Amino acid sequence: MNLKQLINKSVYGTIGYISSQDDLNKLEQYILYNLPVLKEYKKIITAINYSDIELALKHNQLWLKYFPNCHYINNPVNRGHNFGTADLDNLLFDYCKLKEEEWLCKSDHDIILQENILDKEIDETDFYYMNGIGVGGMVKYNFDFNRILNEDFYPQTNFYFINVLKTDYLNDKAYLDKTYEYIQTVEKYNGKIWEYIQGWSCEDFLKQCIERNKLSKYHLIPQEKYLILLEVIKNYNIHDCSHKNIMIEGICHLQYPEQQIIEI
Repeated sequence: MNLKQLINKSVYGTIGYISSQDDLNKLEQYILYNLPVLKEYKKIITAINYSDIELALKHNQLWLKYFPNCHYINNPVNRGHNFGTADLDNLLFDYCKLKEEEWLCKSDHDIILQENILDKEIDETDFYYMNGIGVGGMVKYNFDFNRILNEDFYPQTNFYFINVLKTDYLNDKAYLDKTYEYIQTVEKYNGKIWEYIQGWSCEDFLKQCIERNKLSKYHLIPQEKYLILLEVIKNYNIHDCSHKNIMIEGICHLQYPEQQIIEI
C-alpha cells in the first residue's frame, strides 16, 4: 500500500500553542504549504493552548477557512512545557477514541509535508513513526549504528500514525497529575521534567503505549536514509532528538522557518 491510502482513512490531529497574531500568521503559511496533503485526510482536528481567548477564536476561524468541517479543541489550561504537550496529545487521542476513529495521524503545527509523501510505499502495520535520536542517545550505543538500527526505539511525537482502536490510552493522566503536583514543590524548577524524573518524556509515553498494546510498527525512514541521518547527527553534534529543520522522506519538523533546511 502507499501512504496516501493510509492518509485517506486517517484523522489529521495537530497541536500547538498560540501566543500572538504572529503565531497565527506563521500557522497559515504552514497550512498553505501542507494544503495538497492535508486535503487527502479524512478529517482535521486541532488542539491548542493559548494566551488569549480571542487568539483561540481566530485560530479556529483560520482552520475553518480551509477546512469547514475541522473540529477544534481549545484547552484553556496550559500546564507548561512537556505537560502541555502531553495534555494536548491526550485530547486528540481521546477524541478519536470517543468517535471510534481507527487511525490518528498525530502532528504538530510546525510540521511541513511534501506532496511526494503520498506515493511512499509502506507495509501494513499498527503504528508508523520516525525514530528520534540525538548525540546523547547515540552515546549509550557507543555510536554503533548497527546497534542503533536494531535496538533503538524512541518514536517522535510530532508526526506518527497510530491505530487508536487497538490501544487502551496514550498518556497516563493520573501519572501526569501526580508528577505535575510534584514539580510545583520543586524550588527553581527549570522546566526540564526529565532531569527530575527519569523516563518522563512524551516519547517514552508513546513508546510505552506501543509496547503495552503490542502494536506492530513500521519506521517511515528507510534504513539507508536513517544511516545518513545518524551521520549528520554525529558530525554536527545534534543533541535534539526531534530532527528540527531536517527534511526526511518529505516530512520536516520546521521549527525554525528562517533557518536552512538539511534535506536527506
